[in-house]
Amino acid sequence: MFQGDARYRCAYGGRGSGKTRTFAMMTAVRGYQWGMEGREGIILCAREHLNSLDESSLEEVKAAISSVPFLADYYEVGEKYIRSKDGKISYGFSGLRRNLDSLKSKARLLLCYVDEAESVSESAWQKLIPSVREHGSEIWVTWNPESKESATHKRFRLNTPDSCKIVSCNFKDNPWFPAPLELERLEDQKKRPEIYTHVWEGDFLIHTEGAYYAHEMLQAKDRITVVPYDRQASVITAWDLGMADTTAIWFAQYVGQEIRIIDFYENSGLALDHYVKILQSKGYNYEQHILPHDVRVKELGTGKSRMEVLQSLGLNGVEVAPMLPVEDGIQAVRTMLDRCWFDVDRCERGIDALRQYRRDWDENGKAWRGRPHHDWSSHAADAFRYLAVGYKPRHVWGGPIRRNIQGIV
Repeated sequence: MFQGDARYRCAYGGRGSGKTRTFAMMTAVRGYQWGMEGREGIILCAREHLNSLDESSLEEVKAAISSVPFLADYYEVGEKYIRSKDGKISYGFSGLRRNLDSLKSKARLLLCYVDEAESVSESAWQKLIPSVREHGSEIWVTWNPESKESATHKRFRLNTPDSCKIVSCNFKDNPWFPAPLELERLEDQKKRPEIYTHVWEGDFLIHTEGAYYAHEMLQAKDRITVVPYDRQASVITAWDLGMADTTAIWFAQYVGQEIRIIDFYENSGLALDHYVKILQSKGYNYEQHILPHDVRVKELGTGKSRMEVLQSLGLNGVEVAPMLPVEDGIQAVRTMLDRCWFDVDRCERGIDALRQYRRDWDENGKAWRGRPHHDWSSHAADAFRYLAVGYKPRHVWGGPIRRNIQGIV
């Protein structure tokens, strides 16, 4: 990890892996090496949220330095500072949320170590990375994964940069894993299995605190599997329509008492004809298309409603979901989820959204609000709610299956 040249050095994983202590130690080693080479500059230790030095990596770095004699001899360690005795290397500690713009003016940033980086936003990365611009400078990142939607996951794991060394590390990789943490690990494994793999093995957080469907989605884990399209059954779609926002579509088949969720699609910034083309390309036999109640509203620019536009594009069989309180819809979803089977691959993002969809948190009152938190998961969750409240079975025996979608856009 720390040998050879690299612009980025990254490690992610669960609790007890020793990531933070190891990286804190190696910042001091790297500072020592640069000092011996005659280089001068700053080692910046950053976190997304940092209101005081007590919330920084300061104590970790101090502990690492004091544990190694040659480092202890090289650095002068005060209550609120760390610097080399020769004056060449100094440490800085900063929060990215509040102090990011001030980092642009910092000179001679040799190394930036971002700890607890899961919550760092993409805009923060875009501002931070060009600020670390000294020749041979490096950016180090450690984090405990929570969401596939995090900017850190997308930037360093999903689209790993060139000149990047990245590893996964967990408690099994730590030869000095302490006995007290082993007791905690076994306790979580036995009594809190729903969070165990996230906390200790670095998996994504499946059930977010305050999630509306945490219990139901946990119960559904054995029904998240391969769910093939049944050509003998028609398909119902349920939409959450976005204009500048995201549009989400679920594809479901009602077979006996089962509700088979065979597909999911989501995109943003595209016209309605795009989504009609997507439906056509899948080749399903459609029975109904459930849309939100505001689909009837006429737009000022065209004078047409989105329902009229969709029908002109060949989308027939449209049902408008009833306008019910959100809480009523959430209860309908909870009741329906016991009957749902999800295709594990085609519905992956939609499943993640249902797991993450949660109440809004009142930071001042330290309590959950009575309304959903609006984020990336909202669109899929809203579309699923329309499926729960809007589907009306149509039994037409002996007639041909209607595709309810015509023509080519």
